[in-house]
Amino acid sequence: MKKFIIKKNFSEIGLFYDIFFFDLFGVTHNGVKLFPDIINILKRIKNLKKKVIFISNAPRKSIKIKKFLNKIGLKRNLYFDVVSSGDLTYEDYLIKLKKKKYYFIGAKKDRDFCKDLKIIEEKNLKKSDFILNLGMNEGETVNKYVRVLHNAVKISLLMICVNPDLKVIRGKKKEFCAGSLALKYEELGGKVKYFGKPYSEIYKKTMKKIKIRNKNKILAIGDSLRTDILGANNFQIDSALVLSGIHGKIKEIEKVCKKTNIYPKFLFNTLKW
Repeated sequence: MKKFIIKKNFSEIGLFYDIFFFDLFGVTHNGVKLFPDIINILKRIKNLKKKVIFISNAPRKSIKIKKFLNKIGLKRNLYFDVVSSGDLTYEDYLIKLKKKKYYFIGAKKDRDFCKDLKIIEEKNLKKSDFILNLGMNEGETVNKYVRVLHNAVKISLLMICVNPDLKVIRGKKKEFCAGSLALKYEELGGKVKYFGKPYSEIYKKTMKKIKIRNKNKILAIGDSLRTDILGANNFQIDSALVLSGIHGKIKEIEKVCKKTNIYPKFLFNTLKW
């Protein structure tokens, strides 16, 4: 029978790994502020001469993410780098497209995502070559987009999903992500191409950045079973689940693990050194 190991302090396992793949939303911050002991943990890891790299399903480029981290008090010298699903989509897919037209679904703040590319935003769905799905505006749900998704299925438009997450908790509010739209689109019969966790491409991109091949000394820390933990498991690296994000208490997570057959190696209620 599969089982995870419950840990109280990060120091219990921190010494056994050299590279740490930290998730951002739900692990490092809650979309508004940093979690209480995260700075202390990052400083401890740095003092041990080990590396932290943030792997995020945020549908934006890492340069924007770094600015946000700095704004909420996480200084650049505490981590090696950031790799985002936004980076992956932009650098490994969209940049290769020319003279293509996309139908944009996403928050207003992310509308400039393609501004330096040779692709054009198209307001008319029928004239578009694909849907670029970066998520929704705050407070919106999938229901707002059902008609658009139905119409897109009719003309067989490919959807590019830049964030496979279904939801996050921003502050204390639940917020739906691009993955929720993508899941609905697939249910309606649409085809989706995903970028980010749990798919292997984002891990391969990260491995190239840190220039390491040995996976035995890597630990991935996340708050989502279906993206962070499944992705780490599929990529054959150790994982730790933190219950400070979208999942509930230990009893609840035991049921979800059993139902999905997705298990982390370690489990933390909250992260503290």
